[in-house]
Amino acid sequence: MHDIERSSFSTFSKLQQHLWFIQPRNNRWNWVVVQTQRMGVSRAAVWARLSASLLLLAVMADRVFGAALLEQQNSTELVPGVPGSPCWQMEAFMVQVECSPCNAIQTKWQNACRSTGYVEQVVCVNSKKTDFKSCHSAVREESVFWRFEAVMMSLTVLFVLVVVKRHRVLDRRASERVRKQLESS
Repeated sequence: MHDIERSSFSTFSKLQQHLWFIQPRNNRWNWVVVQTQRMGVSRAAVWARLSASLLLLAVMADRVFGAALLEQQNSTELVPGVPGSPCWQMEAFMVQVECSPCNAIQTKWQNACRSTGYVEQVVCVNSKKTDFKSCHSAVREESVFWRFEAVMMSLTVLFVLVVVKRHRVLDRRASERVRKQLESS
């Protein structure tokens, strides 16, 4: 009975040591630093990694929101019914030339080429007017998708290897501690 109480107290004190960061502190990031110091990583390395992660997050957010704003500014689609709107926005149309990449001259002078880099020639049914319409290339979109998949799979494999390596290092440290405790007793 006495051993059970002692072991439960020991377990509770260990649990309290590992969960100390739940208590309110002035510095919220301090628990990350102290936890990683317990794993053998210096304070400077922790802050360097944290700074690099936040910088990467800021760059990614800037790229995503910047691309969304650029797409919104370069949009060639106008409000239907407004004078100067392309005929394909106000009436039915037929595609005369399939979606193809713009050449240098088209990119410079046609608004339809600026947003995606691809254009298709359309003929409006009622007015018989020929116009250009911006489009997305299915081949390009597919290649971008598979490139993204390849990068994600590569990152998955990389991080699995990092986790396995870290797990082995931590297991080795734990077995060294146990061995030292057994040698000292």
